Order: sequence, then structure tokens, then C-alpha cells
Amino acid sequence: MLRSGSVGSDRSWTSGMSGEHIDDRSRECMEFMRDFVERMFGSSSSAITPLDKAQFGHFCQQSAGRLWFARFVNAQRVNNQRVLEQTFYGLVQYFAVALFECYEEEDFGPAKTLMNMCFTFYFEAVQPTGGAPHKHFLYSYLKEQPIWQSLRFWNAAFFDAVQQERARKPTPTRDQANGQDEREFQENVTFGQLGTFTCNMRAFGLSQELCMEFLRKQSTIVNLKDEQVQMLRKNIMR
Repeated sequence: MLRSGSVGSDRSWTSGMSGEHIDDRSRECMEFMRDFVERMFGSSSSAITPLDKAQFGHFCQQSAGRLWFARFVNAQRVNNQRVLEQTFYGLVQYFAVALFECYEEEDFGPAKTLMNMCFTFYFEAVQPTGGAPHKHFLYSYLKEQPIWQSLRFWNAAFFDAVQQERARKPTPTRDQANGQDEREFQENVTFGQLGTFTCNMRAFGLSQELCMEFLRKQSTIVNLKDEQVQMLRKNIMR
């Protein structure tokens, strides 16, 4: 199954706010979220107090708080994607808070980052029968979040992911420029991202009808080939 990793590095929505050019309130959000996320993933995760949790909820009501939480969580994936069970269930709890606020405010940038992280972080549960450990990913525990039911979110996140993928392509020289090659590149980007997004949507438990509506709209916009659309439809119907 195609999932998450190719959806993008989540820079385009958040690139406008650096730590060097922010106001005092945003800086307060940034510093709190940096410390909070470090403790979340560190050995001191149990030291997060009820006051810390209340402050986290408060900062998640602010756009800067949601942005920095998503950004610092995203940065943690380079360290280790496998986490301790205690850390994992903390992530479930805090993701739920942040995603709900993203839904309420239609703040799709941080939500897209957290969506990707739902397919990134996991913990391994030992099987009582002695078999291979089972990986538990965050998405399995966050299916009830209302933002996943919003086609506005999926359309916006898909557009952003495609733009990121296109931006990573080196600008061709005049000698390299070829209209057919460019069209094929654009088709491949769109097809690949549609495969990833529809697979993620199904993993979150969304209905086939909603996934098909998303596919219909996006494939029409980019004029995707019929055979590519049929392949994606079959993948949704599995």
C-alpha cells in the first residue's frame, strides 16, 4: 500500500514563519512547543504535568502553536520513528487535541503534517504467542478525528503535496526542455500523490464514496488518463 512518506516535507505552508522573524506571542508558542515535544519524545515524558497539558491545549488554540507543534513533531522523525508505548499513547492524546483545533479553524497546513506523522510513528507490541512484534501506527488510533471527513482538507493537502513535489524538480536547461517529458513528469507526480492520498484516506476508514469523490475531482482537474484513473479506482475498491 502507498502511504504517507511521499506526501511531502510539509514546508510550503509553514515556510513563512521562521524563528528569527516572529512576534513575542508566536515566540512563546515556539519555545513552549519545542520543550513540550522534546519531553514528549524523551525519557521525561512522564514528567508532563496537568498544567503542561492545559498550556498545550491553550497554545493549540493559536495558529502559531499548531504550526510549531507540527513542525517540531515532524523534526523528530529523523531521530527514531519507533517510540516507547508510553510515548505512543501520549502522541495519540496530543495529536487528537491539535487535530481537533485544526479542524475547528480549518488550519490545514499543520493537519497535513500531522496526517503524515500518523503513518510514521509506531510502537511494537509483543505478541502473547511469541510471534513477531506487531507495529501499531498512530493512524489506527486517530480514525475518529473529524478533519478526516473534510474534503476541503484533503483537496488542500493534495494540492500542497503536488506543488512540493513539482518544486523539487530541477529546472531544465533550454537543451533539456521537452514538452512531452514535462507532461509525463506532471502526470507521474499527480498519479503518485493520488495513490498515496487515497490509500491514506482508506486507512483512516473513510468511505469508498468519499474517496471516489476526491479522486473524481482531482483527476478531472489534472486531466488524468483513463487507465490511471481506473487503476486508482481499483485500489480504492480493495
